[in-house]
Amino acid sequence: MAGPELSDGFTRVAHEVIEEVARHKFNGTQLRILLIVWRQTYGWRRKSAELSATFLATALQSDLRGVKKELNHLLDIKVLVVHRPAIGKYGRYIGFNKYTDQWLVGDNCPPQENKSTGGQLTTYEVDDYTPDLVDNCTPKKEKKESIKKDNKNNKGAAKEMASKTKLAKSREGKQEYADEVWLKPEEHTKLFNEFGQDGLTWMIDVLSSYKLSVDKFYASDYAVFKKGGWLRMKYEKHLVEQNKGKKQPSFLEQKLGGMIGDGGRIDVTPDSSKASTPKLLG
Repeated sequence: MAGPELSDGFTRVAHEVIEEVARHKFNGTQLRILLIVWRQTYGWRRKSAELSATFLATALQSDLRGVKKELNHLLDIKVLVVHRPAIGKYGRYIGFNKYTDQWLVGDNCPPQENKSTGGQLTTYEVDDYTPDLVDNCTPKKEKKESIKKDNKNNKGAAKEMASKTKLAKSREGKQEYADEVWLKPEEHTKLFNEFGQDGLTWMIDVLSSYKLSVDKFYASDYAVFKKGGWLRMKYEKHLVEQNKGKKQPSFLEQKLGGMIGDGGRIDVTPDSSKASTPKLLG
């Protein structure tokens, strides 16, 4: 059975970053959080992503309380930074801070109140006394909203995982001809024969720029090159604009093609005694 392949996706992390992280004494949960943050940001060629504590706990299969505590600590010491605060229904966007001189580590590191749980569930001691009849539980409405939010986050995580699977599937048997432009070799050959090198290069560059700017992928990049695809229509419009002002060949010139020499002229006067083929005059 084939193991993981780079063609299925990979995460680019600078050597200096890995070496700097290795030099500092991060605990196990903190290191695992950093790995997921790299995967969800650098793995998608972006600097930040909407990563909630619930999403990270699900990805790490760890206790939510422990993950939340270590995530906040990494933010406090500026190893992770908030790129965009939470706004309404949208969560905050966080990313890795590659500027290690800004980290508050070592002597400058703010102390943590308790030792990290390392991702394990906390064990609590149970008292045997009978509690007073005081209702201190979370209101039903608040509890319902909390459950709904957790379910939404879990669905979001599942949706993102499904998206990654679709991305890997969309690249099966294909080659990357420009950033984020994936085609099968036979598709590339067919497009080359149809549009030529200049036309195909122009179209691939436009598609690459668009996909990078919107962080988007298609199940088939080849589809947008075909008749009716937006890229093909954009290229046809480009050709029309490029040919504006140029003199178009007459019907006769199109028919005779290269028969017309520089400075030559054609005698097309009918002559019943001779063949009707036009005679080229000096």
